[in-house]
Amino acid sequence: MASTAVPRAWWRHAGPALALVLHAVIFLGIFQLHFHDGERRRIESSIPGGAGIGAGVEAILRERGPLGLVIWFFDRHGEIRLFHRYASVMLYGIDPGQPADATDQGRLRPYRDVPVEYQPGALLVLLPPFLYGRDFAAYRTGFVVWCGVLYLGTLLLGLRLLADGRPITAAQANRALWGSAAFLLCFGGLAGARFDHVVPLLCVVGGILFQRASRANSTPWFAVFGALAAAGVLVKIVPGVLIPAALLWLCAAVPRTLWRAGGAVLAGFVVTLLVLNLAFYAIWGDGYVRSFTYHMDRGIQIESTYAGALMAGDGFGQPISVGRSHAAAGLETPYTGLVKSLSGPLFLALVGAIAWRFLALRRALPPAARDLAVLLLGTVLLLAFILTNKVFSPQYLLWLGPLFALAYGFRPRLAPAVLALLLASALTQAIFPVFYRQLKELRAPLIVLLNLRNLILVALLAWLGWTLAKRLGEEPVAIEPTRDRLTADR
Repeated sequence: MASTAVPRAWWRHAGPALALVLHAVIFLGIFQLHFHDGERRRIESSIPGGAGIGAGVEAILRERGPLGLVIWFFDRHGEIRLFHRYASVMLYGIDPGQPADATDQGRLRPYRDVPVEYQPGALLVLLPPFLYGRDFAAYRTGFVVWCGVLYLGTLLLGLRLLADGRPITAAQANRALWGSAAFLLCFGGLAGARFDHVVPLLCVVGGILFQRASRANSTPWFAVFGALAAAGVLVKIVPGVLIPAALLWLCAAVPRTLWRAGGAVLAGFVVTLLVLNLAFYAIWGDGYVRSFTYHMDRGIQIESTYAGALMAGDGFGQPISVGRSHAAAGLETPYTGLVKSLSGPLFLALVGAIAWRFLALRRALPPAARDLAVLLLGTVLLLAFILTNKVFSPQYLLWLGPLFALAYGFRPRLAPAVLALLLASALTQAIFPVFYRQLKELRAPLIVLLNLRNLILVALLAWLGWTLAKRLGEEPVAIEPTRDRLTADR
């Protein structure tokens, strides 16, 4: 009797295996590059004031040779020192920024004694790099490795989520992993120096919980999904987009169970958010509340969509300048109050428009598209949040990169979206950190570059928002998955 050949696992194929190796090289090698302590400061102090980029290149070459330029390009580890400080206070009660013999060292608490602008979940994410050691040099190495673990965890779990019990093909893994590697190289060294990788990871884990809840049509699992989204809000507020993404899918695909399943999702979210916030307030008091108001009080960051438009319009008849507040460069303009009052309603209006278009095309949605639909809806809502927020930090694109790469793995016709994100990421790297000083000086070429980046992302949002349901209905899988209970009698 002839035996049926068992197909090789996707990681045994050369393409995906090489892509995994490249990810390891990026996080274990390229993103680890850094100047020695004081070396960057010495180089920068040797550059005459007001000198151009050429003088900076000459100073780096004089100090470290051609390798120095590579190190400068990827050494974006300054923020890790702040993460090391917060993690040290959280775990040991010690503030490395204070004298070692200070009387309160060893007893310090975050929020109460040391102001922290991140939520408690974020502080927990900052702790694992201490496995490499307590000093900053060891923590820095561990932090970059930890970023790689979070990033690869997102990709591997995402592949499993979107396969939905079917074998992952080499072609799917190839597209996802090479698209992901291209994003990292376009985005640059900040990907090894920010903990924002936890956002797409939470989105993928949330997708897995929603998948399980849908398969079993289980009210408790829907509540667990909502609870995870609430916990994600207390890491970085944006994982909350999982809630509208899931509710939109329920409305579009299985409206008969909306009240029960959707109610469980909302109940899990609200109850968990309430309980955790009350507990954290009881522990840390008003300092915990200030970790939220800190971000609410921020002005218009210089890289935001609003700042780009105001700079392009030369302030629209009002004086503009660049100042520094909340550890960021911001645009100082009389329009600040107006922008802050409009950004929230504008985001909600975009969510409403995306929801209307998605529901209008719901007949194009096959039940098998559930997992990709929730993931992509969450991604589109993240992009809407980025573009309507008064703050647009470069690392926000880390929320999108792996999710777009995963979607591309299972929907090749999303290639234009991936290419648009790659271009926007490369432009972001040019804006910050390469030509950031020139942007703060309001140089015209950088204002054009910033608005070009923002317009690319606006066009990407418009295209996805208008065609998302159609994209999900394309290219049905060759093997029909086992139908879950939630959609069994749709």
